[in-house]
Amino acid sequence: MDSLSVKGGYMDNFNKLDTGKIGFQQKKLFTLSSMGIFLDGYDLSIITMAILVIPAQLDFTKMEYIFVDISSFVGMLIGAPVLGLLSDRIGRKKIFGLDLIFFVVFAITAGLSNNFIELFLSRFLMGIGIGGDYPISSTMMAEFSPKKSRGKLLISMVGMYWLGAFVSSFVNYIFVINAYFWRYTFIIGGLIAIPVILLRFKIPESPRWLLSKEKDYKKYNKKSPKFYTMLIFVLLAWFVFDVAAYGLGFYYPVIFSALGFKDQFRQIAEISMLISVGGISGYLIALPLADKLGRRFLIIAGFFIMSVLLILGSVIKITGLYAVPFYFLFVLFEQWVGAVTLFYPTEIFDTSIRSSVQGLATSVSRVGAIMGIVLFPLFPLFKSLSIFAAFSVLGLFVVIFLAPETKNKSLEQNVEAYTASK
Repeated sequence: MDSLSVKGGYMDNFNKLDTGKIGFQQKKLFTLSSMGIFLDGYDLSIITMAILVIPAQLDFTKMEYIFVDISSFVGMLIGAPVLGLLSDRIGRKKIFGLDLIFFVVFAITAGLSNNFIELFLSRFLMGIGIGGDYPISSTMMAEFSPKKSRGKLLISMVGMYWLGAFVSSFVNYIFVINAYFWRYTFIIGGLIAIPVILLRFKIPESPRWLLSKEKDYKKYNKKSPKFYTMLIFVLLAWFVFDVAAYGLGFYYPVIFSALGFKDQFRQIAEISMLISVGGISGYLIALPLADKLGRRFLIIAGFFIMSVLLILGSVIKITGLYAVPFYFLFVLFEQWVGAVTLFYPTEIFDTSIRSSVQGLATSVSRVGAIMGIVLFPLFPLFKSLSIFAAFSVLGLFVVIFLAPETKNKSLEQNVEAYTASK
């Protein structure tokens, strides 16, 4: 008997969820969950353009420039494990709308900031909300998804990051004619989140979480060797990926400014939109592959192509218009890794700790993102590419040896196979 079969009603719900089709409930939950990722993509992309002008307008020092760059990531580093733990303790539903309140309030205060302290604190506190949304949204989506289409739904959800990035580039394109365009673009992001919060409070609680609170629920031994092997895997794979992904992705406007488009803000915004299309295309290609060829294929192939492109880029030193298709391809294939590393924790860890592990993994990944963001300006562009190539090669070896296959299995089956003690 399945170790989770303590109450027939709950398992009946699981069977219906696992073997059913994508219905209205999943579509509604997908929309509301993915909007958190959308807002993350919007915000973290909007700052990459804004940072081209904010330091001069607010009279930043070099260190203040770097601190504002990483401020939201530092907030995410804190918000993800704290809200992830709370989600496991008091329920997914209670936290599902709360986290975005941080985003609304502090996105607006960021747009009204007049100095370094105000902007840093606003983006830091906003990052707490964004970080908390990662473990909650991905866990909710995983726990409500049919097993044969869970990969497609989770990849689609993560893919909303690049739709948010595209929208941010378009908003930048519209407002960049104003010298203080960043004030408008920050505030718009906060306003977008308001209706999402109101709708999120109407989502039902996860039946898997409800069962995990029953006194007869069997909690898996968290000290088993394979538990720690998988924990190291999800932390290390996501950390290594984010070093390269954010080390480059955070600076695309800066990169293209240095490669022949200096002070051409509208052209940079257009290129940023095109790069975002590359990210969206990567997810569209991955959608049918996740539940057919599997997670291992996507993450191994993604790290391999990332490594090859970064090595070539550091040697060939592409500039000008030729750099656009290069980074377009890089963004396209890096999404295969980004999607799978983000939702792996939700598929292989027990319900009682699922959101906590996802929060911890998100936090560790933000350390990698901060490392990449800090490293990039310390070296010439093509030297940075070679450093990020080394991280990608390390990631490739990690996933070849450790990445599990979770396609077409229920969450409980994956837990039994990869993290539960026998």
